[in-house]
Amino acid sequence: MSPRTTLDGSPRQAVVDGFTHGGEGVARVQGKAVFVPGALPGEVVRLRVVDDRKRWARAELLEVVAPSPDRVAPPCPYVPECGGCDLQHAAVPAQRRLKTRVVIEQLQRLGGVADPPVEPCREIGPATGYRAQARLRADPDGHLGFHRAGSTEVVPIDRCLILTDAAQGVRDTVGDTSGAAELAVRGIDPDGGAVATLRPGPGALQLPEGPFDLLLEQPGGELVPMRGDGHLDVEVAGLVFGVPADAFFQPSHPAAEALVAAVREALGDVRGALVWDLYAGVGLLSLALAADGAEVVAVEGNAAAAAAATRNAARNELALTVLTEPVDEVVAGGAGGDLPLEPPDLVVLDPPRTGAGPDIIADLAGASPAMVVYVACDVAALARDTAALSAAGYRLTRAVPLDLFPMTHHVEVVASFVR
Repeated sequence: MSPRTTLDGSPRQAVVDGFTHGGEGVARVQGKAVFVPGALPGEVVRLRVVDDRKRWARAELLEVVAPSPDRVAPPCPYVPECGGCDLQHAAVPAQRRLKTRVVIEQLQRLGGVADPPVEPCREIGPATGYRAQARLRADPDGHLGFHRAGSTEVVPIDRCLILTDAAQGVRDTVGDTSGAAELAVRGIDPDGGAVATLRPGPGALQLPEGPFDLLLEQPGGELVPMRGDGHLDVEVAGLVFGVPADAFFQPSHPAAEALVAAVREALGDVRGALVWDLYAGVGLLSLALAADGAEVVAVEGNAAAAAAATRNAARNELALTVLTEPVDEVVAGGAGGDLPLEPPDLVVLDPPRTGAGPDIIADLAGASPAMVVYVACDVAALARDTAALSAAGYRLTRAVPLDLFPMTHHVEVVASFVR
C-alpha cells in the first residue's frame, strides 16, 4: 500500500484541469485531487490547502495566476461571500459548457455509460432576475441574507441579482426590522402575485404591509395565513396551476415552460398511452401530458401538492388520477401485482435531489414501461440511477441539460431511457 500523500497549508501553484458537479475546479497536487472553489479549468492558480483528506483535499483560492478566457468579473457585489451563486466568475456560455461537461463525466464515471448521448446545455431565459423564490435568513442583528458558502453564518444582502423584481420587492417591503428569523419569498408568474412567509424569531414580530399574501410559519412547519391564503396562480403551456406556498414548483416561469417542453419532446406522441408521473407535485407535467391525450396517473406523497394537482386538473377540465401515496409503495405495489393499476406504457420520473434509488428503479423496471423519462435536479443522483436502470435492462438514449439555474453549478437534465 502506497503511503498517504499529506498536503500542508503552504501556498502553492497548480494547474486546474478538472471541474466537479458541485462547481469546483480540480487541480492535482502531488497526485492528489484538490478541489478549488472559484477556479476554472485551464487556469494556473495559487492555492492553500485547508482540508486534507486521505484521497482528496480542498483548497482556498489565493490568486489566479493565469486566468481562463472564460473568466469574468462577477456581476454581483456579494461574490464570493454569499454561498448562493458559485459560477458568477464564468461567462454565461462557459457556464453551460461546464454543465454539459459535468453531465457527460458523471454519466461516464458513476453511470457506466461509455459514450453518453448528452446534448449541449440549453439556454433557458435570462441569466439574472429569473428566480421567483428564495429563503432568506436573519443575522444576529436582524438583517436578511443568505448563508456564507460552507457555513451557517448569514451574509446580509439587500438586493439579490438573480431574484425577480416581484420576489425582490417582497424582500424590500419586509425589510430588516420585522423580527423574523427567516423570510421565504415566492412570486412565480410575473402577473400572478407574490407570497411572503415569515418564521418568527425570539423577539417581537412586526407584520409587514404590502401587495402580497402573508403567512406565518409555526414550529413544525405549519403555515398560518395572515393575509390571503398563499396560493399563487401561474400559467404554463396554456394551463393554469394553483400552487400552495408550501408546495414545490420550478424556480422560475421560464424553467417551468422549458421543462414541460423538454418532457413532451422526449415522450413524443402520447395519445392513448398510460403514463405514470412519479413525484408529480402540483401536476405540472401530468396535466400537460393529459392535455396531449394521455391517460395519466399522478403519484405524489405530499398531501398539499397532491390536493393541488387534483384541483388543477378540475380547473383545466382534464382527467387525472391522483394517488396521495409514497412513490416507493405505489411502484412496489405495481410491480408485485397488488396495485389496482394497469402497468404503464410510459413513466415520467422526477425524484428529489437524492434520486430514485435502486429499490424504486428495480420495482419500476418490473412494471416494464417502454420508456422512462427521468427529470433530474442532481447529476450525480441521475448517474447512479442510470447505472441501476442499465442493470434493469434500460438504455440511455438521450440526455438534455437545461440551464434552469444560471450563475450556479446546478443543472436540470431530462434523460430518456428505453427498454
